[in-house]
Amino acid sequence: MSTYVTPRHRVYFDHAACGNAIECLKCVHVCRDHGANCIGFVNEKTPPVGENAPKRLEDIKHIVFGVRMYRCDGCGKCVEVCPRNAVRLEKVDVPVPRAVVYQPPFEIRCSIFKDGSMPPEAEKIYNGILEAMKQAGANKG
Repeated sequence: MSTYVTPRHRVYFDHAACGNAIECLKCVHVCRDHGANCIGFVNEKTPPVGENAPKRLEDIKHIVFGVRMYRCDGCGKCVEVCPRNAVRLEKVDVPVPRAVVYQPPFEIRCSIFKDGSMPPEAEKIYNGILEAMKQAGANKG
């Protein structure tokens, strides 16, 4: 069985150039403020506890990473705001419009082409999901 994967924008970070991300986080904030919220940050490794525990958050090395990239619209604000040129955005030609359909406990992510069609593989999967949802008692709307 073949599968169709919706192309997504990709964001890459040069962690060496970025340094300790917690001291900046401009890319994280601009992405969140723009509405996409595709960039997160995390401790690089688990900090020590006890007497050797860091006294300030800034003493813990953090890194940024791309998350929920299906929400990225490729605006490039993360690249523009980075003072160290540590962010690179690779844009792809994404079929539009993109849609996320929520019907708890189900979630369907679907992309269609501008003419309203979708790839045959995606259409089979989509129709199969809809049928399974009907059988499980999910309603339309």
